[in-house]
Amino acid sequence: MKIWNSGEAKGERYLQQLETRYALLFPAQLEDKARRAVAAVAKQGDKALVAYVRRLDLKGRPTEGFRLRGAVAGGEEVGEEFVNAVELALANLKAFHEPQAVKGFTPEEDNGALGIRVRPIESVGVYVADGSAACLSSLLATVVAARTAGVPRIAVATPPRAFLASLQLRYLLDRLDLREIYLMGGAHAVAALAYGTDSVAPVDKIVGAGGRLVAAAKRAVSGVVGVDAAADPSETVIVADARAEAEIAAADLLAAAGQDEDALAVLVTPSKSLAAKVERRIAARVRSLPKKSPARAALKNWGAIVLVPDLEAAADVVNRIAPQRVELLLAEPLRVQDLIERAGMVVVGPWSPPALASLVLGASPMLPAAGAVRFASPLGVWDFVRRTVVARVAAHRYPALAQAAAALTPPEGSVLHDESLHAGSRGKM
Repeated sequence: MKIWNSGEAKGERYLQQLETRYALLFPAQLEDKARRAVAAVAKQGDKALVAYVRRLDLKGRPTEGFRLRGAVAGGEEVGEEFVNAVELALANLKAFHEPQAVKGFTPEEDNGALGIRVRPIESVGVYVADGSAACLSSLLATVVAARTAGVPRIAVATPPRAFLASLQLRYLLDRLDLREIYLMGGAHAVAALAYGTDSVAPVDKIVGAGGRLVAAAKRAVSGVVGVDAAADPSETVIVADARAEAEIAAADLLAAAGQDEDALAVLVTPSKSLAAKVERRIAARVRSLPKKSPARAALKNWGAIVLVPDLEAAADVVNRIAPQRVELLLAEPLRVQDLIERAGMVVVGPWSPPALASLVLGASPMLPAAGAVRFASPLGVWDFVRRTVVARVAAHRYPALAQAAAALTPPEGSVLHDESLHAGSRGKM
């Protein structure tokens, strides 16, 4: 794991690379591949979808249909420990998401009313890539958020191999009472949910992490349906001082790197001593990992330790990277916490590791990646509602408002606007 000094040329080049991470993770070729799949399904429907599913999802095996019907768990046993963990996570998710419910407002007055009406969207498609802990926790959080918002219809798309390989995934689908399940993955699954086919009913919004091709496909259908921000690959930045335990920092960086070969795992610290200790621990642990471990590739491609002059500079580095998760291992964390503006989640102290926060604490692990936290937020109840402006003007207020509206109307088209403002009984006041 390389150690860079933020004040030197190599360190600056590394930070600039992280600032342009989006373009590196989503090259034009990937975007084109996603758009081709989306266009094919949009135009040809089931004909293209069946071809993609057979070639990519079923590897040539025949299929009778994409949709599962009825219960999916089949009485399979996942173990008491897993069941209890799911119930704990669900309880915490509900407690965290219920206060997010948005009610809107419509003040009633003699002068009329101007307010916001809030209603849930009608349908959501949730993409589940596999049965990993990250995908299972994302499924839990997304369904709780959508149902808290009042979404009446939730459809799930997951590759057949993921569904068949993961008993835990099948259990969760049953526990969450999800009955509209499509066995399909990749860009073609996103296209089918967006446009609909004879076999797949379209939805109003598509969410869920599924890799970079799925993220590119969601961007390709954005506007046809709503989509969430890209949540892949995983990103964790740890800010630590000399008092932090090197063992904890190293373990959390390795856990972050193990998510994906393009996962981001970065330590930012003013302590050269801590940097050296963490680097040695990670190097020793990496040597014992399998050669194909994603952590090896992630640390080589993106991982680093960045030395900074002080904690204020550390916060500046974090804001430049704009990562999904920031972990503060500091003697005085509040000093830095308030300086961090660009992060999807900030976890504070050695008892709040990202793995714990994302899996069971109740916060959504669906966090914007690749710098999207500059303009996007973690997935929540607010992502599953529509807001409608409702206006009612009292008759006695109309003349003054109409006069002001006429004055603000530009010369082009003003005649038609004036006619509208003074039409019928409006012009007799």
